Amino acid sequence: MTEGKLLRRRAFFGWLAALCCLCAALGLADSFLNSFRSGPNTFSMLPGGTERLSGPLPPEATDASALRVHIDQPGVHLVMTTQSQGFWFGNRIWQAEVKVAPDAAPGTATIVLRDPGADEKAPVQAFVIRVFPDQASLDAASNAYTRRLLGLHPLAFAAGSLAVAVCCGGLVYLTSRRLEALWTRQGKAVVYMTKKTPDGLLISFGLGTDHGLETGATVAVADESGLPVATASVVRCAAADASALVLGEGRVALGNIVSRPAAA
Repeated sequence: MTEGKLLRRRAFFGWLAALCCLCAALGLADSFLNSFRSGPNTFSMLPGGTERLSGPLPPEATDASALRVHIDQPGVHLVMTTQSQGFWFGNRIWQAEVKVAPDAAPGTATIVLRDPGADEKAPVQAFVIRVFPDQASLDAASNAYTRRLLGLHPLAFAAGSLAVAVCCGGLVYLTSRRLEALWTRQGKAVVYMTKKTPDGLLISFGLGTDHGLETGATVAVADESGLPVATASVVRCAAADASALVLGEGRVALGNIVSRPAAA
């Protein structure tokens, strides 16, 4: 593959990776906004669906089964599964599954959990279950843009975008390796370091005596499009690495391409 094709391919995968990272960030933001708009205790479900719920267990409750549960709509059921210790503060946590019957009618159900022995005015733990007749209706009513437009959960969209971004990053790496191998055969290398010194701008690149370079040689520096930007004099030369001082007023940036002298 030619140098031009490799450069275009690397640029394409690089831009695609950046776009996918942006999509992942938008998906995370959409998930946060969806939770903020809907509320942390509101869930959208389909008939026959199951959702996990959890909350703090009151100190006076012996176990999760002691909580009083009230559900104002038929077809919605809450089943306590277990209880555990909280991670941060060590308080007890109840865990349960809310199940929607396959023949449940669309609508909104409220699940209220009360402390054992508490009166009707005491604080409660409340959850809102929105039951939709089909997936299309659930997506259309969602507060998440990714769900309304693509039918995807925001976190699933973010995870998928991030996975594609990682794959594109890997392709950028592999393409860069092929490009660097091609440049090495052509007597070229990428500037990987620039440093200001009292003598001028010092640049380092991956060419050395193994590639026919020697101290005192003059190398040309160009950008990736091939436009010359400076010349430099080699002041240190190892087997596969060298440093050179930029001559005159030339400006060199990371990623520029150094070419060895034609006579070398």
